Amino acid sequence: MTADTASATAAAFRRAAGRFASGVTVVATRNGRHLYGITATSFVSLSMNPLLVAVSINAHSPFLDEVEAAGCFSISVLASGQRDVSQYFSTRGRGRAEGVFPGVTTAPERTGAPIVSDCLSWFDTRLHAILPGGDHQILIGEVVAAGGTEGDPLLYWAGGYRRLDPDDEGTPDGRIEEFADALSVQLHAGGLSPDELIEAQRALEPAAAELAAFRRLPDGLAALREALDEARRAAPVPDLFTAESVRFHAALGMASGNPAIAASLQALARSRHAHYSAGTSPQATERTLAAHQEIYDAIAGGDAVRAREAMTQHLAVVHRRLCPPSEEV
Repeated sequence: MTADTASATAAAFRRAAGRFASGVTVVATRNGRHLYGITATSFVSLSMNPLLVAVSINAHSPFLDEVEAAGCFSISVLASGQRDVSQYFSTRGRGRAEGVFPGVTTAPERTGAPIVSDCLSWFDTRLHAILPGGDHQILIGEVVAAGGTEGDPLLYWAGGYRRLDPDDEGTPDGRIEEFADALSVQLHAGGLSPDELIEAQRALEPAAAELAAFRRLPDGLAALREALDEARRAAPVPDLFTAESVRFHAALGMASGNPAIAASLQALARSRHAHYSAGTSPQATERTLAAHQEIYDAIAGGDAVRAREAMTQHLAVVHRRLCPPSEEV
């Protein structure tokens, strides 16, 4: 399989996996007074004899060490009105707490692991096993107690939160992805030159960075951080690094909170990958990581002016790399 084929397969995998509707859970553990919780959608009931459940966790997440030390974890299946709880635990740094989670009510059951109050259902488990699963680890818990209440679930599908409603058109995130896919195909088929690509980015991305810093949306910050972390891990493999770097720019659009900007930046993804991959080198990788970190830090810090300037400077460097002076018009 060529690098381009592998990248296209990975992109197709993300889109296909995003079409699987799932519930949203909070997975949490307690070690003494120390609490740790994260949002996860990859939960399944695994076995009736014995009673086992499983959830997939990023292999680099410190949550795995916390669960292994505690020997237990809980899974709270969120109800339709608990989107704020999902966003709380998906925001970096908020999942760790002493004694209680600020702003989120929880209560222990048999193992002591915290369970989100008013959730749709819950499972209290002893750690049964941790199994390898590629870039994730699979937590398997033996259920020692379970419960729940009536209501509708919080659903996640195609990049957005959903409701159990046949007339529901979905959240803006899901619609943005559909529009962006269609536009991406057209742009890629027609072909964008490096100059045209950079021109489009210069028109959109500094403004997107400024808006992202102004709004500091939890989901947007989490997506930017995840793309940055994945790019850092992928640095030794040029094509994978390019894919994750492109994902950072697409995530920037979502972080801006503007649907038009978000769809436009996602639509440029294929063209970015085609042009960026040819120029990926260890030096370019190092510069890109540093620039993306600076942009993220400015956005996370709420410094809109710095965010715009950092993105503008980054695109100037990219332009010099993609369009050397001898090729400029």
